[in-house]
Amino acid sequence: MHSRNPNTLYKMIKIKSEKMKTTKLILASLFAAIAFSSCSNDDSEPAIPSINKIELGLNNSETATIGQDFHFNAEVTAADKIKNVQVKIVQKSTETYSKTWSHEITWTQYADSKNATVHKHFDIPEDAVEGKYDFIIIVNDQNGSKLEVKKNLTIINQKI
Repeated sequence: MHSRNPNTLYKMIKIKSEKMKTTKLILASLFAAIAFSSCSNDDSEPAIPSINKIELGLNNSETATIGQDFHFNAEVTAADKIKNVQVKIVQKSTETYSKTWSHEITWTQYADSKNATVHKHFDIPEDAVEGKYDFIIIVNDQNGSKLEVKKNLTIINQKI
């Protein structure tokens, strides 16, 4: 057997020790980089539009009369640009009606605008049914998002 010089043995141990420290340091740095790196969240939802200052019916009464003019007003703002604005009048699941009825209108003239004041007058159709309804306002954004706001609307029949 060879007898080794104590200095040579000490140098070998020192080199191995430094290699282990370097390996541990590299591993610790790699772990820290993975643990603390911020990933971009590409799955995030697009920003959504907003709807404000809603008025339904004369003097914001939330009442409509069959066969008569109905006033609707809302300020809409898109997150990107407006695609269209819709209103839907749908029967409430908790109410009883004489027949099934609903009404839907889509306005496209606001397309490509960032914001708009939607001021509309339209007739409540003659075939409408009296009762309490959900009045749903929908703003569809060109970025693919949409916002729906549900309000109450009562439809009455006032034959003179």
